[in-house]
Amino acid sequence: MRLWGLLLALLVVAGSGFAAGKGDVRVSFASAVKATAPSVVNIYSTKVLNAPGAAKIDPVLNQMMVGSVKERVEKSLGSGVIVGEGGIVVTNLHVIAGADSVKVVLGNGEDYGARLLGTDEKLDLAVLKLDVPRGAHLPVARWGDSDSLEVGDVVLALGNPFGIGQSVSMGVVSAVARSNAALSPYGQFIQTDASINPGDSGGALIDSTGAVVGVTTAIFTRSGGSQGIGFAIPAALAKTVVADIARTGYVVRPWLGAEGQAMSDSVAAELGLGQARGVLLTDVVEGSPADKAGLRKGDVILRLAGQEVSDPARLNDRILATPNLLDKPTSLVVWREGRMKEVVIQLTALPPRDVEHRLLVRGYNPLTGVTVEPLGPALNVDLGLALSTQGVAVVSVPDKAPLAAFNVPVRPGDLILSVNGQGIKTPRDLQGALDSDRRKWEIRYQRDGKVVSVVVR
Repeated sequence: MRLWGLLLALLVVAGSGFAAGKGDVRVSFASAVKATAPSVVNIYSTKVLNAPGAAKIDPVLNQMMVGSVKERVEKSLGSGVIVGEGGIVVTNLHVIAGADSVKVVLGNGEDYGARLLGTDEKLDLAVLKLDVPRGAHLPVARWGDSDSLEVGDVVLALGNPFGIGQSVSMGVVSAVARSNAALSPYGQFIQTDASINPGDSGGALIDSTGAVVGVTTAIFTRSGGSQGIGFAIPAALAKTVVADIARTGYVVRPWLGAEGQAMSDSVAAELGLGQARGVLLTDVVEGSPADKAGLRKGDVILRLAGQEVSDPARLNDRILATPNLLDKPTSLVVWREGRMKEVVIQLTALPPRDVEHRLLVRGYNPLTGVTVEPLGPALNVDLGLALSTQGVAVVSVPDKAPLAAFNVPVRPGDLILSVNGQGIKTPRDLQGALDSDRRKWEIRYQRDGKVVSVVVR
């Protein structure tokens, strides 16, 4: 009887029908799949590659390639979801990156060309517009509430694995708000054990009602196939990106201009909060929206735009996913000196990276050919550094160093700290320090939080 009750409860949660005959009970999520599957599409992209050395290819092998010896076509496949009227499709950027042409095939076999409306490199998202006749009616998926997902919830992944055709896999939500998976410094990801394989990228992760709660985007694997650790971009984030791109063609991210940490029970008690909640501000960037709103170190942010925030990750998600926050007065509730206080803040766009002051290192020195850029809020976010971090970061290195004999193993993302004991604050500081001595260089740089020192003679 207990097993029968459990099965009936599962059926109620799934919103699915069941068939009972001769003692058999069938549990099915068919209704959820039927609701969304027509809006999940297959995406085929092609990219023409120029191959100057292709004439050296074996003639027999060349016959098997698409195109001539001077021009080869690379094909890739993935998935997407129709999320807007008129054929607005969301997929992963890596599915169509660099493509010369994109074809989208619906589940009923209809195929359409597509043009790129815009991309979001930070979240690996792209938005396409299908070339459909005016007035054509296409199936549109329904966005779900990714914020309400809990570990253990049943989810289904719909996509086109390995190009074999639309397939469905089932699993559960393994974790929510994953931010340590090296996927992106922006946003928290849904982790699931539903099988996600090559070709599924850009597909739909749906809940038991058929609502899209995520866009499948990556897997953790050692074999190249699914090993039960997959990741999806939450619907709350994807929906905001799609709306921005469909409206303007690009994504503008609001920023607070402050950093904080999760509260502990001891700190909460010391501040008189009673329980650990909110984000304790540890730094406020001068001139930022937070600074202009009067926020200061030691404030505890409890709510943003009426929604509670429990930790820095949730605060960041709320800033990124709440629509229409840019350049409009927004309410913040903070705890300051034992009292609740409402602060009105006007979030602005994250300042762009300071590419104008990039420097290509020249001269006779170990870093010749390396390009560096001054740190700032945008670059710091990209590199996962504290907003207030100052200095110079390596942004590119030549494929072959002009003075390869020096062999200094710096790479993009490294922070140059000092040369011959001289601290480096700007790109000009670096060039000057490298030019000051042409016999010996002691270069100290930081990588992944560790300081490396190299002496070159």
